[in-house]
Amino acid sequence: MRTLSKQELDEAALANGDAQGYVVTEMPGSPPGGEKADKAECRPIAAVISGKPEPVAAASVYRQIVGGKDDQQVVTEFLTAHKPADAQKVLADLRAAIKACAGGFTTRTGDGPSQYSGVKELTAPEAGDDALAYQVTGSLEGDSVPLVFHVVRSGATVAIFYTANLVDAKTPEIPVAVVTAQADKLK
Repeated sequence: MRTLSKQELDEAALANGDAQGYVVTEMPGSPPGGEKADKAECRPIAAVISGKPEPVAAASVYRQIVGGKDDQQVVTEFLTAHKPADAQKVLADLRAAIKACAGGFTTRTGDGPSQYSGVKELTAPEAGDDALAYQVTGSLEGDSVPLVFHVVRSGATVAIFYTANLVDAKTPEIPVAVVTAQADKLK
């Protein structure tokens, strides 16, 4: 296992044509980040919500993936390169946080607090060397907003896929074709 450079991550990230029926675009820069959890044990989840998983990556690239059955779903991907032990720690810390934060938590940013009412583990995708999936239930103007994350480790690289359902409280799905296409590119 070796840590990929930023250029290698760019080359390994999903591109148009990698997952049939999906359009992939590069996200300039990085997510604004900055969410800090009120409970230390929930910090790994807040770091992923912010687009900056911990331990901090040596390099990161961000993609937006649109398509699928309804051509409405947007999936955001963070592809991060770590030292091998740190890549394993990202998933281990998230597993512990999913259990510890099941009852919810609050985060703070410069814009004020955000409330998350619960965290639950979902069925992990069968991809990479290690994988997990979970849902965080947030709130937007009083309505429940399910946020779904799939996290896949391939060697020292971690691919995080994220989508939200802003229409109703139904759990959104991350397309398996997108996850497996990325895992295949990282082999």
